Amino acid sequence: MKDSTNGDKVARLEKLVATCTEVIRREPRNWAAYHDMGVALLELGRYKEAAEAFSHAHDLNRRDIEALHLSGVALAEMREYDRAIARWKEVIKANPNHSASHYFLGKVYALKGMWDAAIHELKKSIEISPDTNPPLAYLHLAEVYLIRGRPDAAVACWEKARDIAPDDARIRQNLGAAYLDTGKFEEAVTECREAVRLGSKSSSVELNMGIALMKLGRVDEAVSAYQRALELDDRDPELYMNLGEAYLVKGDLDEAVKTWRKALDVAPGYADAHHNLGVAYLRQGRVAEAVREWKKVLELNPDHVKARVSLAAVHAQEGRLDEAIEQWEAVLEAHKDNPDVLASLGELHIRKGDFGQAVDYGRQAVIAAPGHPRALFVLGLALARRGDPRGALDAWAKVHSKDEDFISTQASTVRACLDEATVRSLEREAEKSRHSLDPVLVEKVRDLHRTG
Repeated sequence: MKDSTNGDKVARLEKLVATCTEVIRREPRNWAAYHDMGVALLELGRYKEAAEAFSHAHDLNRRDIEALHLSGVALAEMREYDRAIARWKEVIKANPNHSASHYFLGKVYALKGMWDAAIHELKKSIEISPDTNPPLAYLHLAEVYLIRGRPDAAVACWEKARDIAPDDARIRQNLGAAYLDTGKFEEAVTECREAVRLGSKSSSVELNMGIALMKLGRVDEAVSAYQRALELDDRDPELYMNLGEAYLVKGDLDEAVKTWRKALDVAPGYADAHHNLGVAYLRQGRVAEAVREWKKVLELNPDHVKARVSLAAVHAQEGRLDEAIEQWEAVLEAHKDNPDVLASLGELHIRKGDFGQAVDYGRQAVIAAPGHPRALFVLGLALARRGDPRGALDAWAKVHSKDEDFISTQASTVRACLDEATVRSLEREAEKSRHSLDPVLVEKVRDLHRTG
């Protein structure tokens, strides 16, 4: 039925072109015939002929500003943007309140990457006709704002577009995505649900809804959203990735493993799926299989940071410190001056007994990020092991000034890096110190060490 209707429309337009051609043959100066023929040709997609017809109409009747505007539209469809811009500027010179020409100018300026000019023209179009439906100027302005890094301004445009056209599922879909990007998760869920109610059959709508629900801690609802997305598109590996992460949060490791295996069925070379599968295996106690997955990740992508960090953690837990250090050094090559990477290397060198190297890494971490709690804490551990308890306490005092509770969260690190003799040297330093904070810091460290 749709094809038949479209065929009837084309036939009517072709007949109109023929009629106008016959009128022009009899009346060569009939500007209205040229105008009507241009409209029909434009709808038929015969843009060059349409542009010529509109130009003739305007040449014959200079008051036919609409023909001049539509000739710009036809030229823009032919990607002759500069000629189109010239036509619309001529329209605006004749009629500064021609909203459509301001709109098309803005649209084409955006295509040319002239963002400020695009914003100016689109805002002018909105100023002249603020309630035009469909609200295309608002929609294009929102896209430009996103490109220019102004998400809040983009959201405001989509909200206005929604107010003008509340039953437009695509606007609801875009607004839901924008709310998600700006951290408005409840609003994102609401708009995504409205898009579905209004007939949207897009897997991306369900995906965005699921992500927002996960952010809100509504994991079961997120699982349902991801499952609906997969009903719409079971060939998108990203949908399986998100569903697997939801199962992981639920603690359903078997379902997480099954889901990430499906992601690999769809995309066998998907490194992130291999990594996540390794995470699930590790939680199941299947360490060798986890390591196998992470090594596969590095075969696919040697720069995959998460896989190297995961391997480093397993190697360190097994006491294979040199292999753990090797992984962190590879990460450092790609992320120089990252304080967390440097601190991790410092901690591993403490455990290895290479205290001088540990101090060097700790100091590099502090230089890279002065005041970074973990960098300062690891530096303190390294100084303490190298026989400088005063330096250690000074570093930890800075940690305490940034975050009073940080040291209390470092039990496993304290137990791995400090021995009894070092703790006693810290206690002796605190006993003779005039700094009232020193005994407090040492008592925290002693308590953490004692629990080991």
